[in-house]
Amino acid sequence: MSREKLQKASGEPLYWGQLSQLDRDDIRHRTGAIDFPPREGFLLPVYHLKYLIIPETRKILRVEGNGQIVEEDLHPFFVLMALVYLTGAKEIKPKNRWISQKDLKGGSNFFQGPHSLQLREIKDLYGKDPEAFLEAGRRLGGKEISFANKSFALDVFPRIPLAYLLWEGNEEFPPRIRVLFDSTIQSHLPLDIIWCMVAETSRRLAEQTTL
Repeated sequence: MSREKLQKASGEPLYWGQLSQLDRDDIRHRTGAIDFPPREGFLLPVYHLKYLIIPETRKILRVEGNGQIVEEDLHPFFVLMALVYLTGAKEIKPKNRWISQKDLKGGSNFFQGPHSLQLREIKDLYGKDPEAFLEAGRRLGGKEISFANKSFALDVFPRIPLAYLLWEGNEEFPPRIRVLFDSTIQSHLPLDIIWCMVAETSRRLAEQTTL
């Protein structure tokens, strides 16, 4: 499926339309985004970066620390999760209580088969190198936490933290990676967008090996 067809099939045009109709103050209060009047958009922290979302032109642009605007080739999963977050997030702060996919309502059934969380690539890349795993997380703005052999937590969006845990592999046992969510996550995102968010985060973590 082409990128354009994938974007249409995902409902992206619908979310752009919804975003353009929402009250700007409401969006800011719910999501932690900041007004960006010069371009009539919203500045949204995502990972360790900032993105400018412009409903009128339906564009998402990266804003560098020096204010330079960069047009990045964004994956459809990124665009979709950002739009769903902006249109649906609640004014609810994280509770800093970590839960697994099985603790999410409907999660045990949903995250199976084609909807299994996308962790294989980073397990292959970092399963026997926990320090590289931790460094990849830090490059996305993550901070080390005390779980497993190595683990980190990062803020995907202002109200949505995500934790990655690694148990290192050896001659007897294969490496294992798990993802944990804040207990409030389903107040902001449905299960299919949570899946997209993990897929996009894992993709970005895998990219850190080339930097």
